Amino acid sequence: MAKDKKLKTFCKWSPKQIEKHFDILTGLLEDPSHVCKKCARVSNNKKALCKPAKLPVLAKW
Repeated sequence: MAKDKKLKTFCKWSPKQIEKHFDILTGLLEDPSHVCKKCARVSNNKKALCKPAKLPVLAKW
């Protein structure tokens, strides 16, 4: 995924894209600050989520 392309939400990633861009995915999952109100996925970038909501406390996984 090129840096200049718009970030797709996790819901729109295909299994093939997940496998191909696993390093990007894992980077977005480190120290999540937002959760999707639709699918409950988490990310440190709200643009990766369909309906982002800020987590009340920064989660440490």
